[in-house]
Parts: sequence; C-alpha cells; structure tokens
Amino acid sequence: MRRKTIGILIALAGMFLLFREQGVALSPDTLSWELILAATGLLVIFYARHKPRHPYLMIWGGIALGLGIHAWGLNRIKDWPSHWSMIPAIIGASFLLFGGLIRKNRNHGMIGALLLLLGLFAWPGVTEIPGLNPAAQILNSYWPAVLVILGGYMAFKK
Repeated sequence: MRRKTIGILIALAGMFLLFREQGVALSPDTLSWELILAATGLLVIFYARHKPRHPYLMIWGGIALGLGIHAWGLNRIKDWPSHWSMIPAIIGASFLLFGGLIRKNRNHGMIGALLLLLGLFAWPGVTEIPGLNPAAQILNSYWPAVLVILGGYMAFKK
C-alpha cells in the first residue's frame, strides 16, 4: 500500500511539473476544495472497487464525489439547484448506484431509491415538471412519512 501511495504522489507531482513546463496555468479554481473533495471521492471509489475487504467504502466515495460536484456547481453555475433536498438525493443516488446496483445489495438499493425519491419530491422545482405536478404536491406535503418508514425499516429489520 505504501508503494502505491508513493507512486500516486510521484505521478501527481509529475503531472503538475509537466503542466508548468508546457505553460498550462493552474488557476485557483483548478485546486478548489470542491474539486479536491470530488477527486477524493473518485479515488475512494477506485480503491474500494479493487479491495474486496472494503465493499461499502464505494458508497462513502460516491457521497464525497456527489457532494464535491454539488458544491462546485453551487459556486460556479448560476442556475444550480441550492435547495437542501439535493443532499438526500446525492446520498440516495450513491446508495442506489454503489450499494444496490454494483454491490447487488437489495437493502442498500431500497434505501437509496427511497432517499433519491425523497430528495426529488422535496425539491420545489419538481412541480414544474409536466405530469408530476399532482403527485409532487402530495408527496411534497408528506415526504416526512418516507423518513419515518425508512427509519422504522432500518431500526426493526432483522
């Protein structure tokens, strides 16, 4: 593990030196904390993919990647959604993708789907999507019931 870490650090240093020699300017936006968080999440995903001893580390890497991209979008893109409902949507997407689809864990897939739907229907912009307006109004009012069901399932599951 130590040899791989040193190898990655040498490769990163080589990339930065190559950029400097070629005249590519690294702006402060390039090394922002948001992109460092996203890159860390991506590295954790790759690490967990190749280490069977850490099967659920991918979920944490996906959450870090999603939060890094979301924070980057908040600071750089004018119309990026800034509602709190993006956080459960990011966590749910990570659980659904890495826990449910890649690791084939039905419980993580169900938790991810519920959190993703919770984030989607708690977002105020969902009422502007044609066809979802009637369901969105009802679900936007009763989304805490999804949390109660999810918490009860997790607490009392055998």
